[in-house]
Amino acid sequence: LGSIRSAAEKNAASMGGAKVEWNAAFIIKLMDGGGETLSIVDGWQQTAEARSYINQLLIRNKRILFGILEKPALEQLGRESNVKKRLFLVGKSGVGKSSTVAKLCGRDITSSHDETLGIQTTTIYWPSKIASSKKVIVLELELWDAGERAMNKFDHILSACQEATDGYLFFFSYADRHSWEDLPHLIARTTGKKDSTLKMVVGTHADSVQREVTEGEIEQFQNTTKLIILPIANINSPRLQADRRTPDGRAGVMEIAPFMNALTQILLVHDWNRGLLPSPLFTPSSADSESPSQ
Repeated sequence: LGSIRSAAEKNAASMGGAKVEWNAAFIIKLMDGGGETLSIVDGWQQTAEARSYINQLLIRNKRILFGILEKPALEQLGRESNVKKRLFLVGKSGVGKSSTVAKLCGRDITSSHDETLGIQTTTIYWPSKIASSKKVIVLELELWDAGERAMNKFDHILSACQEATDGYLFFFSYADRHSWEDLPHLIARTTGKKDSTLKMVVGTHADSVQREVTEGEIEQFQNTTKLIILPIANINSPRLQADRRTPDGRAGVMEIAPFMNALTQILLVHDWNRGLLPSPLFTPSSADSESPSQ
């Protein structure tokens, strides 16, 4: 795993970019809930225990793109709990919504921009481990993406995406000052003052050398709004050595681990604050309490 860890650490650094804090402790403190009970184990995906879970997301070291009726065989591995969530992606055309989805599900990011037609849904499965109970959970994440022009043209598209959604992912680009300045208005236009649905922010192109958003602005926004900003680098994963063209699925998983763990952490804290999480999820089983920590 040495080369994978190196690739993951390099990309995680670029994803964090401006040294924005978004570890478990920071998220829990900012959202005011759960304490250490909810902490996701940082870097667990790189452990030997996680290998059997990660293997279910790959075939010949390539990421599996799961269809509507398909699921990884994670239930066969034992004690995980399934957490199913639907998120609606919101942002202006070209800000990086589709490329972020491609990054998270292991597809190549194209250099050309083609606006999403209608509604596009993508399902991603993500295993992680809760520190207090030592239990593995699997996030079944359904991402809904709709093109800006399609939403402006057809009124029903926005309402369809908002219906039964568990949260919003609002997008801006570190390389686009206008998208950052429009962010508060974008949130207000989409949700309204009385909408208590979970809101999160994704900052794309965190690897950009020409940043137009400062560290101080990011920190002030998070502290004022209590919304977490998750930075991500819209760059392709390393290639498989076999053909040097196909994305290396395992390395890609390690690259997105910081982002996906933070996202899982936010979803757990939000549900905890609303009393929606079952307590057995955070209670060690007798087998776990008798065995040493992984």
